[in-house]
Amino acid sequence: MVKFCLECKNAFWGGQYCPKCPGEIELLDAALPENKKYLPELNVDVRPKYYARSSMLLSCFGFIMSLPLGAFIFLRGLSSSGNVALWGSVGIGTIIGVSWGCWYLAHKLFDKQMEDVEVEDKEPQLD
Repeated sequence: MVKFCLECKNAFWGGQYCPKCPGEIELLDAALPENKKYLPELNVDVRPKYYARSSMLLSCFGFIMSLPLGAFIFLRGLSSSGNVALWGSVGIGTIIGVSWGCWYLAHKLFDKQMEDVEVEDKEPQLD
């Protein structure tokens, strides 16, 4: 859950108090409706974090699911014809195609979502 500090204007992943500010400055939850009014004041935008997370999940899904799918195609084809070279190349091609396709779609999804984010007046957050 993304929380932000009103003192230093930074966003953090969870926690109760700001780790950068001296004292115990309480972090506010970005998802609560009463805290939405503070989001335009922040010097970092929290939307890219959510967009990056959805893109990472899509690409991770592709990388994880491509190996079992490629192995299934290889074993299924091998059991029917016995041509190892053909079905090995089809299986490896499936793994590469699904992995690259999901990575490409994740990249396009992230770019599409980031069109609405103005980055000229925002500082990058490197935490």
